[in-house]
Amino acid sequence: MKHIYLLLIPFLFFFQSCEVINPDEDIPAFIKIDSIDFSSEYDEGTAKQAIYDSWVYVNGDLIGAFEMPFEIPVLKSGPSTISIFPGVKLNGISGLRTINPFFTIIEEDVDLVANQTIALKPKSKYKDDIKFPWNSRGEEDFEEGGISIDSIGNSSTKIIKTTTEVFEGTGSGYIKLDAGHQTFYGESTEYFVLPQSGAAVVMEINIKNDVNFIIGMFAYLPGGTVVSNDHLGVNPGDDWKKLYVNFTEAVSNYPTAIKYKVFFKASLGSEEEGNVYLDNIKIMHF
Repeated sequence: MKHIYLLLIPFLFFFQSCEVINPDEDIPAFIKIDSIDFSSEYDEGTAKQAIYDSWVYVNGDLIGAFEMPFEIPVLKSGPSTISIFPGVKLNGISGLRTINPFFTIIEEDVDLVANQTIALKPKSKYKDDIKFPWNSRGEEDFEEGGISIDSIGNSSTKIIKTTTEVFEGTGSGYIKLDAGHQTFYGESTEYFVLPQSGAAVVMEINIKNDVNFIIGMFAYLPGGTVVSNDHLGVNPGDDWKKLYVNFTEAVSNYPTAIKYKVFFKASLGSEEEGNVYLDNIKIMHF
């Protein structure tokens, strides 16, 4: 069983194996979870998630937060309600693991029996009151006509559609960098009106990049002032990764802003060429 450190939790419960159980000790029941399934509606975008953790409560008491798959002992018995909160890596950082507030809580009514294992197959989805403002489909998935990201400023290249390297479906967005096209700078074509005062704002995105990549946000203030915030740097890697980009602070830091845009930047360093692929981009808030 893997033990993990999680955001907002000062400590975790450690369970250690023991060859001999003291007769005076309670005998636990066991809870087993391999993964959490996820579903979404048409206007909510992809259902492909990266849910790594389960935060487990029994009858309202926190048992702990655990990386799946796991099987854990629970010193409770009889009819019980198990509540499971899906957990993700915030901003793609293993040390920032937290409950995703946009996913529904799973509740299972079970009968816990000492020395017996309850194997659960939880299923989650988006909560009903979430808004997905990117477009009418809830995301930019590079499947339809047009692309809702435009090059701006000193960008020497643009994002195009490709079918050769795709995370899901038939297309992804592709940014090619080389000697003649060393910099990409692009923004969402739409403005977003987003909640402030600490309300949760998150962007989901699938990305595969072999050069450094920056995700940021423009805040449009009264009077025409535009503030640029380089929010998250994405390190290169060989594989597709799912990011949950926490824009909550970036939005709330500008309480007078009337609208926002997301931007993306990439540039060559010592590399002779670079490739960035994007898929399933969506913003969500309540």
